[in-house]
Amino acid sequence: MTLQHAILFAAFWTAVARYRGGKPLRFVAALGLGALLAHLGWGLLHADHARDPLAAGLDPTAGFSVLFVPLGLLALERSAAALRALPLALAVARAGCLVAGCCAGPHGEPVPALEIAGWIALHAAAARTPDAAVPPLVLAGFGALRLLLEPLRAAPPLGPPVVPAEALAAAWLVLALALALQPASSSWRTLTPASRSRSSATSPSG
Repeated sequence: MTLQHAILFAAFWTAVARYRGGKPLRFVAALGLGALLAHLGWGLLHADHARDPLAAGLDPTAGFSVLFVPLGLLALERSAAALRALPLALAVARAGCLVAGCCAGPHGEPVPALEIAGWIALHAAAARTPDAAVPPLVLAGFGALRLLLEPLRAAPPLGPPVVPAEALAAAWLVLALALALQPASSSWRTLTPASRSRSSATSPSG
């Protein structure tokens, strides 16, 4: 296992450790799906440069795109607790870019360091945000951070992707806006076990 793979492994378990919801096994499965989709997404984005995009996407030693990671949570663990656990894990994952010396700007701009700072700031904001507002906040931060930093990133080694990263980042912003406009009773408002116990303690019985 390379140091980069060890960092990605650490990022995965950082998310698990930060999860405060009531479905830990489902969350682990959602993270695993997100990781798989990150590889498959990378393969599809570079389909015009790979003989077999599916094989490239399934190769754990190939590239990956974090822009696809939240899809695993949307598919299997749609909860505020799940999304609240994601930013700090992505900060740890991006540390792998610092180790590898990749993903910097064309003139040496410290893009990975800036992205890590952005994920940590988003983690701090999500930790202080009510459950109902966490999904739009995290997804908006997810898209906005990539949109802000994309102009600083050097061109990918394989050339421009089939779909620009800016378009994918903008799609997360659109989804965040749609979630923000949903009623407060949306299924995204998932309480943690601690908040559920507080609610039951203060609710009238009978």
